[in-house]
Amino acid sequence: MDPRRSRLLLHPVRIRVSLVLAQSEMNVKQLAKVLDDVPQASLYRAVSELLDGGIIEVTREERRGGAIERYFRAIEEESFISRQDIGSLAPAEFIAGIEGLNRMLAADAARYIAAEGADWVSDFTRVARQVAYFTPDERVEVEAQLNALIARFEAATERRPGTEPTLLIVTAFPYVATEHDGAASEAEPASAHP
Repeated sequence: MDPRRSRLLLHPVRIRVSLVLAQSEMNVKQLAKVLDDVPQASLYRAVSELLDGGIIEVTREERRGGAIERYFRAIEEESFISRQDIGSLAPAEFIAGIEGLNRMLAADAARYIAAEGADWVSDFTRVARQVAYFTPDERVEVEAQLNALIARFEAATERRPGTEPTLLIVTAFPYVATEHDGAASEAEPASAHP
């Protein structure tokens, strides 16, 4: 993916559209129900830009009265963002993409909690923000294990009898401690303290 495509994809609305369309084929009306916090004009613009950029494609068209309804799906090899793609972004562009992912997570959680019978206390496997300390070799090992886990679950994107959809979000990156979170003083060598 060239830098222009990385910038196209790492936009707060477009990244959410591409993530939804990576999971299933949808028309814009269906997308609007899933991304109900996105204004309709922004949604149509995002779909148009992703289509023009080659991130999504039209999978089929259906005639509905006098109009033609188009269905879209993300193009797998074009919607994936590699480490090199991220390296082509300015810091503000990368942060905008992260903000888009966070908004999508919040919207997913709100939709789940609003669903009849939702039991967020027992249904959540784990919600945690944990700072961990690794050597460079351990970090490489953790990254390999996370990638293997994600690859295993990427293979399970098709619905099978007896399965239920489960949202999996995994993030790992170096942490910069602040003096207020307690991790800063733990990370400093003892000799650094007066």
